[in-house]
Amino acid sequence: MDRHSQTTHRLLHWVMAALVIFLISLGYYMTTYQQFSLYHLHKSLAVLVIPLLMIRVFLRIRDPWRSGAAALPRWVSAYHWLLLVGLLLMLVSGAAYSGFGGYGIGFFGIELVSASKDALQQYTAYSATLSTFGQQVHVAAGYALSALLGLHVVAALKHHFVDRDNTLRHMLWARG
Repeated sequence: MDRHSQTTHRLLHWVMAALVIFLISLGYYMTTYQQFSLYHLHKSLAVLVIPLLMIRVFLRIRDPWRSGAAALPRWVSAYHWLLLVGLLLMLVSGAAYSGFGGYGIGFFGIELVSASKDALQQYTAYSATLSTFGQQVHVAAGYALSALLGLHVVAALKHHFVDRDNTLRHMLWARG
């Protein structure tokens, strides 16, 4: 992989990491403290993740994960793919929850999926069953993805402090 590709992968990694960690944290905050006004921000940022995820998947198909010149062990590559699949599941289930629930999906004020409201301006579901299923999957996937991300951070720290290799330095743009 050339230097330009490495830079692109690193940039996507960190931008997506920041967005996903913020989205998961925001999701926990919104649901714990019933902060409904933040749902628009949550959905907008999630919509922003979609093209980034598509680019990341495309690039990873073209340039598989490596450790130096060697391919990573299959289980490590599978774990990385599991992170991306977990993120995709979060996006699809969140869209199902919101879209089928009649809440709509917007991107910073641009309506992508219209909300469904009755004469009293109360949200009405297009399909309550699919919305509820989307919500249940979204919550479960959120916990699973959080655990996978926690493991990812622990593995990076293990590489740095126990194995004393250059994995973390490489992802932080340092030479080593």
